[in-house]
Amino acid sequence: MVHAQQATTTPGRALRALWFDGLSSAGQPVLLMMEPHAAGPQLLVQALAPGAEGLRLAHAQVQWPQTYGKGDMQQRLTVDLGAHGSLEVQNACQWHAAYAQAGGRPRMAERLQTRWRVLLGFTALALLAVFVFLRYGTPAAATQLARLVPIGWETRLTDETLTRLDVHVLAPSRLEPSRQQQLRARFEALRQAVPPQLKRYGSYQPVWRMEFRRGLGANALAFPGGLMILTDEMVELAQHEGLGDEALMGVLAHEMGHVLHRHSSRQLIEQGVLGGMLSLAMGDVSGWVALAGTGLTSLAYGRRHEREADCFALALLRHQRLSPLPLARLLGRMTQVDAETAQSRSASALDWLSTHPDAGGRVAGFQRGESLQCDMATGRLR
Repeated sequence: MVHAQQATTTPGRALRALWFDGLSSAGQPVLLMMEPHAAGPQLLVQALAPGAEGLRLAHAQVQWPQTYGKGDMQQRLTVDLGAHGSLEVQNACQWHAAYAQAGGRPRMAERLQTRWRVLLGFTALALLAVFVFLRYGTPAAATQLARLVPIGWETRLTDETLTRLDVHVLAPSRLEPSRQQQLRARFEALRQAVPPQLKRYGSYQPVWRMEFRRGLGANALAFPGGLMILTDEMVELAQHEGLGDEALMGVLAHEMGHVLHRHSSRQLIEQGVLGGMLSLAMGDVSGWVALAGTGLTSLAYGRRHEREADCFALALLRHQRLSPLPLARLLGRMTQVDAETAQSRSASALDWLSTHPDAGGRVAGFQRGESLQCDMATGRLR
């Protein structure tokens, strides 16, 4: 908003201007007055030439010039009258003063240009609104929109991803076929024992299948649509630590949580919403910034999904009356192995760059058999 300079005119006093009516190249001398009105000041144009007609224009018929701060005040200004031509006002200060005296108010854009406190306030509110939307609105919307994702799309995506992984990352399993079948049978029993209250999407029916691969270290992967991959290294680590198949079933229960909560589809939706917002805000030139912002925020979403999968695993193991302690010991051992192979990196950096929550907190939760963050009746985050 402009701090209007003190005018030398009194309210109602006419201002001198030139009126270019579009019919003649020469400007006609006129007097201007502004009258208060509920819809905004009206402009009266009084022609000085004998026999010439004047104008009375409603507020909406005039393109009212923006006001500026005192340091940016123009000596003259041009006023667009639309179909009635334009005005060249000799004294801009008097124009703005008359406009204010007639009840004219600066527009929001003008206030933001000249009042930095107002601008900062609006910026803070905008940032807060974006934060609240990303923190609460986007995950909530993605949870509901995931219902619309067809399972056929998920299985096609999974098949294409697995094909690429088999070519570039994974290798065929070396586990004996009998051992693979034994683990598949235990997984099938665990899968069929999932109670209805732990299924977030009651009508969702994944096409479950379990595969074994070598590579990626001790790991287990869940893909949208129901594919589960268990690495040889994970099976060997559980056997080496004397934890038995109970620990592996705990790992698979966690991965089942990802599938039944449709975390992959939800995260794709969340990243799509965030990426679209950042692209609109920053434009194509800053695409790399938008990509970085999407990646960092997706880590936070990923941690939430990991905690939710932990809640599902705890609830399912409790329902099956299986102890979570073997899983807790396996996670503890995996944490030690990771720490031994990454001693040069700080713990804080490891935790920030990982999609998994704090490993110590996860282990403690499985040791207790419950977590304060979890609703054990539904296997969801509170």
